[in-house]
Amino acid sequence: MDNKEQLTLIAKHFYKQRSAALPHSDLPEGLSVESLDDALAIQRLLITLNNDKVYGWKCMTPLADGTIIVAPLLKPTDVQTTTCSLKANNDNNKTSVFIEPEIAFILEKDLAKNQTFTDSEVDAAFGDAHMALELIQKRFSATGNATSYDKFADGLFNQGVYLGPKIDKEAAYKAGSFAVTIAQEGNDVLNLSAKHPAELPQNPLYWAMNFLSAQGVELKAGQVFITGSYCGLVELDTQKHTEFNYENLGTMAVTLTLD
Repeated sequence: MDNKEQLTLIAKHFYKQRSAALPHSDLPEGLSVESLDDALAIQRLLITLNNDKVYGWKCMTPLADGTIIVAPLLKPTDVQTTTCSLKANNDNNKTSVFIEPEIAFILEKDLAKNQTFTDSEVDAAFGDAHMALELIQKRFSATGNATSYDKFADGLFNQGVYLGPKIDKEAAYKAGSFAVTIAQEGNDVLNLSAKHPAELPQNPLYWAMNFLSAQGVELKAGQVFITGSYCGLVELDTQKHTEFNYENLGTMAVTLTLD
């Protein structure tokens, strides 16, 4: 089996898990993701399998050890709906789901591939900022041997984004840290200290626009970009009215449901 055939089989396997009742992204014996280049190629194949639909990207500035965080959003964004449906995790026998509180930015202008963009050009290309939740799905088994390349190729646990109300873009650009409260009916209120892992939420945009363009990706107006979790992974009950407050930025309410 040549490398191209192997990467295609892996992409088809990962893509199938996104619609499975209980996903199992662990790779069958004989298949492996050997490098970052292979993982990026698999992400491109996932986009092809998704009828070339890309609704946005998750991204972060590279970590201190050089680890890259970027993945396409392959599911349409839920925009200020009263309910938001999530797929179950592979080990989820409970009625809970995982989210990460974030700020999202909407690309307002197309950005061509194979170009270099200054920070000011990136700022000008983005329009609205929103409160947002990254919707997380654990598709690999906890006892498996999934590598960092496997997880990168599979989309870094992303299953979608919930887009909340607009917030002032200037205020979003200054939102390095703030308090987050999450109130679910019948549960204790969660009081979380939010701090962006890249200091400011726009910083990953400057890196990601140039990285993706260099990879031959054409970025399209309307795409949603999330740039890093403020509070890490948060487990919440489903079927409960849930209110989120970002200190001095905004509030939103939604009921999370299992798909």
